[in-house]
Amino acid sequence: MHCVGITMNDLAAVILVGGKSTRMGRDKATLPYRGEWLVDTVANALRAAGISRLYVSGSLTGYTSIPDMISDCGPVSGICSCLLHLSANHARLLFVPVDMPLLAPELLRLLIAQPVQEACHFEEHPLPCILPVHREVLRYTDGVAKNLAKNQKKMAVKTFLEGVGAASLAVPEALKPLLTNTNTPEQWQDAMVLFSGSNAC
Repeated sequence: MHCVGITMNDLAAVILVGGKSTRMGRDKATLPYRGEWLVDTVANALRAAGISRLYVSGSLTGYTSIPDMISDCGPVSGICSCLLHLSANHARLLFVPVDMPLLAPELLRLLIAQPVQEACHFEEHPLPCILPVHREVLRYTDGVAKNLAKNQKKMAVKTFLEGVGAASLAVPEALKPLLTNTNTPEQWQDAMVLFSGSNAC
């Protein structure tokens, strides 16, 4: 396992942008937010957490992109593609969805601080998650990717994480709003209200 002497230099982050954004009605990655694209806001939060190596799962101008090996099979397809494609370059990968506009560095640092050989996510939230890149995880990932290609059926991220024995981390009450998802226009507006309220404090 790549678990001895791992530093922040061995960690990279992947922003999951490959979804169709059907419920939102437009590409979530390029939603305007704080004077920039939503994906830029998420990327800035990752950089503020100390991560300099960033990728996107999918395809997006301006970012190093890792295309899905299997199309239309959900975020697990992107996670598998990135784990297998980047396995020679990084010892850990932090996967973050693009649709969490309130994501903050202090929340991400809680995952980064977990034991380096351990897969981990927050309780009741499969994403974001952090995964070690070692033989057992890669073997499992390769099997999942082959099943996705054969069956063309989506796998839930929660199910994938159970397969790698991921631990769940309790979220401090004050930080729970930062995990707000925005999959629909209504959820997007709710997130904007939360953002306005936090700025007013």
